[in-house]
Amino acid sequence: MHPNIRLTESAAEISGDAEKLPARHSNNLQDQTNYLPTNPHTMQLAVLLSFLDQSMLSSALPTISAHFGAGRSSSWVASAYLLTTTAFQPILGRFSDIFGRKHTLQGCILVFTIGSVACGVAQTMKQLIFFRALAGVGGGGLITLVFIIVSEIVSLKDRGKYQGITEMTIILANFGIVIVQIFLPLKAVKGSMRTKLAQIDYVGSLLTIGACTLILLPLNWGGVTFAWNSPRVLGCLIGGFVCFLVFILYEWKVPKIPVIPMYIFKIRTAASVFASTTISGGTLVAQVFYVPQFLQIVRGVSPIRSGVLFVPLLMMVTLMVFCTGQGVARTGEYKVFIVCGYAIWSIGLGLLSTLNESSSTAKLVGFLIITGFGQGQTLQSSLVAVQAAVQRADMSVATSTRNFLRAFGGTLSLAIASTIINNTLKHTLLPEGFEGSLVGKIIDSPTEIWRATTVDGQTLFALPAQQKVEIIAAYVEGFRVVFIVFASLQAFNFVITMTFMERLNLVRKDEEALKVRGTQMLEERKRKKRAKRGGGGVDLEKGAEEEARSHRSSVEHSAVDHSKN
Repeated sequence: MHPNIRLTESAAEISGDAEKLPARHSNNLQDQTNYLPTNPHTMQLAVLLSFLDQSMLSSALPTISAHFGAGRSSSWVASAYLLTTTAFQPILGRFSDIFGRKHTLQGCILVFTIGSVACGVAQTMKQLIFFRALAGVGGGGLITLVFIIVSEIVSLKDRGKYQGITEMTIILANFGIVIVQIFLPLKAVKGSMRTKLAQIDYVGSLLTIGACTLILLPLNWGGVTFAWNSPRVLGCLIGGFVCFLVFILYEWKVPKIPVIPMYIFKIRTAASVFASTTISGGTLVAQVFYVPQFLQIVRGVSPIRSGVLFVPLLMMVTLMVFCTGQGVARTGEYKVFIVCGYAIWSIGLGLLSTLNESSSTAKLVGFLIITGFGQGQTLQSSLVAVQAAVQRADMSVATSTRNFLRAFGGTLSLAIASTIINNTLKHTLLPEGFEGSLVGKIIDSPTEIWRATTVDGQTLFALPAQQKVEIIAAYVEGFRVVFIVFASLQAFNFVITMTFMERLNLVRKDEEALKVRGTQMLEERKRKKRAKRGGGGVDLEKGAEEEARSHRSSVEHSAVDHSKN
């Protein structure tokens, strides 16, 4: 880049936030911004891996639990994946700064594929949980890196549109690693491997993983495996919060390139996005896993049927993500979508809390559509908001932090929802005369209650019809509490974003120059390829390089003039 060029760092610079909070690590990391003229759809095929994984597992989880007879451990099938996804998102965001986006993304696809294949051949619940954790390491990177890459090859105003399309991806993801290698023309990061390894924040990475693990373990154990006041539960909770405190202090004071720089939390809009995303991430994951479970346990439908009934919500979310992305791109407005989305999402969850075993399918579908209408407006518009609030040098870390907190909220929500449902079941059934061993069997294999009254000799336990009614009523109450909790949290999100989120200009001064530069880079590569195919085309290649330098020089001078104006 020409030494005299001053490129506008962020839309937040217009409001003054960026100038108050300079990017302290910007001199240590290479700028990988590279606006490309082609539609950036390559990464969408890779991110589908992670999206499909969660959708398929949510419908299959009750059946998996019944197969292994381990319902009390079933939440760990999802939590193990989300735990490593959560812990590694900020780490992999930093890895991509140091080693480059392309190679880090390919590595994540490879790790995810290995973990997923291993899950398919797992013979025990413990093996399945372990391999799910391995797959989560790659899955977390897929989501974060795709959004980081989109932020560097698409202008801020158009970003919501392409990120919305990314959320809509539905097929061909298993070819992602090949497609990324061939078709994704990203900038390589210069420097030796030793220099890159020396830049990694190893202590911060270990503290992140340790804190997440120590907090999530007791939340899954509490009231089910161990009592809430047991030494294991209390010890892990205390240890986890101490780790987080040490992590914050360490990241604030010590590393030159921290996993999560603390100063980004001082930016008002970014802080509001981080807070609301933590809550909405938990709500999103709870919906994906517990609506199908509600259908299978309370209404006795098959896993396939529960997946089909969940489709209206997914379709509405997909539609609204796309429409919101288009709306942000055309109007430059994101706050109105976020605020309205959280309000409608809260209403939809409140309506879901009124469902019971006798509710009609039409009512269920209608409530899911309302929920999806609100949810879809918040997903990518919140990412645009946080990227608009920070400097370009902080784009990757702001994106990975937002996704880290969303995943952390999701992991917490699974543990919290599972604890609410299981404890509600115990506190409701034990006073009614149910034996503790029977309640344990119900928790381990909840869908068996719908086969318990058949006379085929293959059931796990036999239940009188009245007991089955009482069990279903207990589950209805547990799910009702879960939906009310998350509806209240979305109402709180409405207040946070309405009060603290700012409206920032999404048009940056340097974007036209960056687009021209990206076009020039691709043209230069094409000329070199044509020269090589021509054989002995050294002069042609030199001519292409000279022409490229001429174009680049004119672009740089244009950027200088524009910034002066």
